[in-house]
Amino acid sequence: MIVAAALGLTWRLAPEQERPGHRRWLVEWGLKGLLLPLLFWALMNLGLSWDLQPFMPEIQAVQNKGGHWFPLYCQFVAGGLFVISSDWAAVTLAWAVWQAGQGLEQERLDELKALRRNWLACLLVPAIIVALIGGWPALGLAGAVILAPIAAGSRNILIAPKRSPIYSRAVAKLKFGKYAEAEREVLRQLETCDDDFEGWMMMADLYANHFRDLALAQQTILDICNQPKVTLPQVSIALHRLADWHLNLAQDPRAARRALQMLCDHCAGTHLARMAQIRIDQLPGTAEELRQEQTAQTIPMPALGDQLDQSPAPESPLDRRDAARLANQCVEKLKRNPDDPHAREKLARLLAEHLDRVDSGVEQLRLLLEMPGQADSLRVEWLGLMAAWHLKYRKDESAARAVLERVLRDFPHTPQAIAAKRRLQLLEAQHRVEAAKPPSPPKTIRLSPE
Repeated sequence: MIVAAALGLTWRLAPEQERPGHRRWLVEWGLKGLLLPLLFWALMNLGLSWDLQPFMPEIQAVQNKGGHWFPLYCQFVAGGLFVISSDWAAVTLAWAVWQAGQGLEQERLDELKALRRNWLACLLVPAIIVALIGGWPALGLAGAVILAPIAAGSRNILIAPKRSPIYSRAVAKLKFGKYAEAEREVLRQLETCDDDFEGWMMMADLYANHFRDLALAQQTILDICNQPKVTLPQVSIALHRLADWHLNLAQDPRAARRALQMLCDHCAGTHLARMAQIRIDQLPGTAEELRQEQTAQTIPMPALGDQLDQSPAPESPLDRRDAARLANQCVEKLKRNPDDPHAREKLARLLAEHLDRVDSGVEQLRLLLEMPGQADSLRVEWLGLMAAWHLKYRKDESAARAVLERVLRDFPHTPQAIAAKRRLQLLEAQHRVEAAKPPSPPKTIRLSPE
């Protein structure tokens, strides 16, 4: 029992990463310090030959008289087992308690010392009583009485959870623009938990957005991703943030694409990798395309309205050459990601409104409407735009009427449906007016005399 208690307490005190080696040490120490002495004690009292008599005189006397010596032999072997096992347990626990205090930070070491003092004060008297009653064979048991509670209590100190870093002071200094002081405060907190994801992300954000050192921010992000305890979602957050910095601070979409590609490689086959690949496909190809996306664009108004049949005003003063260049850029984006609704809608507008290719623009809108996962608010806007182009550019009233009826049928409770109904009523009124007009009289042809 005492051996099992010593083994269990010693095992619990071993750090997780050291337990494989600790298991081998316990086996070797059990053989050397427990089994071999017990075997030696049993053989020494067995009486192997006439020249090598039993070590204990009582057993030797009974054997010389020819009496039943084996029960007495078992009694002395059991006593030796008790002494050897109790001494072994006390030595093992003493070593484990001493080893547990090695390499601890000062705060936990002070707690461990206080625990040892308290248990020693509480159990010293009971241990002395055990030693006085049992004599010298009970010294190991007396030591184990003190050491076992100390070993059991030390476990709670050794595995106490780390205190989470607190960055409130660093955040306050950031708000006041004291970036160097904020950096020192974050580093001070990281000294208590050097693998804290939030703290290292704050450091990377400081380097990128406040110190304008994107190279150091990138190195910090890469170091975060290489930490053994970092999770895949945290890697995704870090690399997406790095891509944002490359886009917004350095205007470098190629570097952003490299950061996201690292995420795809690191999380291959996961949802995180698929989301990163979608973003890669949506990134602009060059810095010039990125600047064009970031500049303020004219917001197109809903297509349906009372002035639907008037000649359209251009959205922006684009000449045909600029419109063709922008259309080519949209085509390149769609080659990389055919499901990019923004690029396809922009291409449709350029084709219909600036390049006189209305049929191609309408075809792009049809592809948008067939694209899965698009919001109803976008689909009804595209239908309205298609109807407007049929009326304004193609002068195809029957095609426009079919689109307007589809708006009424599929999206009856939208503002576009109200406008579509008004337009259909207006078209019907125009037809009635045209039908009610009297036929024009034939013109009289006068022949001049020859």
